Amino acid sequence: MSMDTASAMTDLDSYYGEFTGAKEKEVLGVPLRLVEAWSRNDAAGVAEVFTEDGILILPGDVFKQGREEVRAFMAAAYAGPFKDTGVTGAPVDVRFASDDVAVLRTHGGILAPGETEINEELAVRSTWVVVKRDGTWQLAAYQNSPRGAGATLRW
Repeated sequence: MSMDTASAMTDLDSYYGEFTGAKEKEVLGVPLRLVEAWSRNDAAGVAEVFTEDGILILPGDVFKQGREEVRAFMAAAYAGPFKDTGVTGAPVDVRFASDDVAVLRTHGGILAPGETEINEELAVRSTWVVVKRDGTWQLAAYQNSPRGAGATLRW
């Protein structure tokens, strides 16, 4: 195993925290896929994490439904206020409503260009509803709200 592989596994173990069950790790792959696509500022990649009719709700009266609306919103965001940003987060709760539906809660936020820590004003608390379709966990609904003292999120 290379050092990069060992480091990546340690990072994943740290990310999963107390959620070490195989099924928990499967559903927590959904936020990881979104983080990875965001790291490339890849609007289509972010949209692909969602179900075809997935919902994105963000502060500032943002409501997008369907992959195309999510893709278009993210493309505009990456050309504007989210240009060269990243996103990060960690799971704080994983609950299964059924074998193929889970609700995740994460704490994270947007990383300003070149930053590795979340600015307090960009910290969020997120809720993810994930569903298993055709053997793959996908994001059916995502919503976040500002987290922390005086947190405000501007779109």
